[in-house]
Amino acid sequence: MAILLSFSIIINFALLYSLHDYKKQVERYRSNALDAFSSHEDMKETLRIGLYNRFKRDLEEDKEENPWLFEHFVADILKSVRGGRTVVTQSSGDFGIDIEEHTEEGLYLGQVKCYHDQNPLGYTPIAIVHSQMIKQNAVGGYVITTGKFTHNAYTYASGLDIELINGTQLVELWLQHLEEKREQVTVLSPAT
Repeated sequence: MAILLSFSIIINFALLYSLHDYKKQVERYRSNALDAFSSHEDMKETLRIGLYNRFKRDLEEDKEENPWLFEHFVADILKSVRGGRTVVTQSSGDFGIDIEEHTEEGLYLGQVKCYHDQNPLGYTPIAIVHSQMIKQNAVGGYVITTGKFTHNAYTYASGLDIELINGTQLVELWLQHLEEKREQVTVLSPAT
């Protein structure tokens, strides 16, 4: 009986060690995959196009179910990467503001657009955000798109404390967000 119990204990320790080793290996794979995504421009471009296609499809198919999927996606990323508290505004009566970001520095107002590269974003959303920044006494703002901005958009935003975040930059923020989540999981589960 004692031999059987000893054998059982040895097997359990071996299984626990194997599980621990497996978890470490999975974590290394995850980390390497995240590094590969964040270091290759082609991969970022693929992810950017994928974001556009995913959320454009959701906007077309789920208008009644949840028209703010993209806004919530971006708000979660901003909250994770920049800290503070984010609120997705209602679609009616928001005066063109999709996200309110409350930080230690103050209020930031944002507008997000799921656009394709064939339709670069112009200066109009920047003007709307700037107008609301003045009305709401916000310290800054941003316009985020899955696509690109026109030259006029960059010129118009210059000096207005409005950050323009294009699709590639959005992917980089998303990768930072995923890294933050990975680190949180590692802290909560130190055995991995």
